[in-house]
Amino acid sequence: MVIYAIPGLGTTEKLYKNLHIKGVEIIVLKWPIPEKNDTMQSYAKKFLPQIDTSQPFCLLGVSFGGMLCAELSTIISPKKIFLISSSKHRGELPWFIKFFKYVPLHKMISEKTHRKMAYEGRWFIGFGSALIPEYLGMINSMTKNYFKNCINIIVNWDKKELPKNYVHIHGTGDRLLLHKYVKADYTVKDGSHAMVVFRAEEISKIIEKEISSFLFP
Repeated sequence: MVIYAIPGLGTTEKLYKNLHIKGVEIIVLKWPIPEKNDTMQSYAKKFLPQIDTSQPFCLLGVSFGGMLCAELSTIISPKKIFLISSSKHRGELPWFIKFFKYVPLHKMISEKTHRKMAYEGRWFIGFGSALIPEYLGMINSMTKNYFKNCINIIVNWDKKELPKNYVHIHGTGDRLLLHKYVKADYTVKDGSHAMVVFRAEEISKIIEKEISSFLFP
C-alpha cells in the first residue's frame, strides 16, 4: 500500500520523519508553485502528476495538506484519506482564518514578514524549541510568494461538503485549527497542531488500524 502525503503549510517531508506505518510506503509530495489566482481546487490539481492512480493508494495530509487531500478526493479515488490537524471543509475553519477573506491583510504583508511570522509562530502551533534548525530550513526552502499565495488559498476555501472515505485525527490542544470546530474520528488528548511530529506513534497506530482491512483482507 502507498500513502501519498502532503505536508502542512511551509513544511516538507521532514514533518513526517517520525511517522512509521507497517506495510506502507509513504511518499511525500513536493509543493507545486502556487500562483496568485489559485484556489484550493486548482492548486490541488497540480499535485496529480505526482500520484500513481493505477494502483490502490491512500492520501494523508496535515493542516493545509489535509485540505488539499479533501479536494483531491473529489477528483481521484483513494481508499481512504487521513486528515491530521486539519479541516474537512470551510465550516471547520476558525473565525479568525475566515476573517482574512474579508480583510485580506495577508496580501499587504511582505514575503519576508510572512516567513518571519511562520517561524515565530512555531510556539503557537506546537513546535516550541524543538526542531528549530529543521523548521527554519523548511520555511526558507519555500518558493517566492509561497506563503502569501497559499494563505490566500486557505482563507478563500469554499468547500462545503464532506470528502469521501475520510478519517479525521485531531488534537485537543490544537490552537490553530481548534478541536471544538471540527468533528474528529479520533481525538488525541493534548495533541498540538504539530502532533504528527511529537505524537507520531499514536497516529501511526490509528492509521495502521484503519488500513488493516486493505493489507490483510
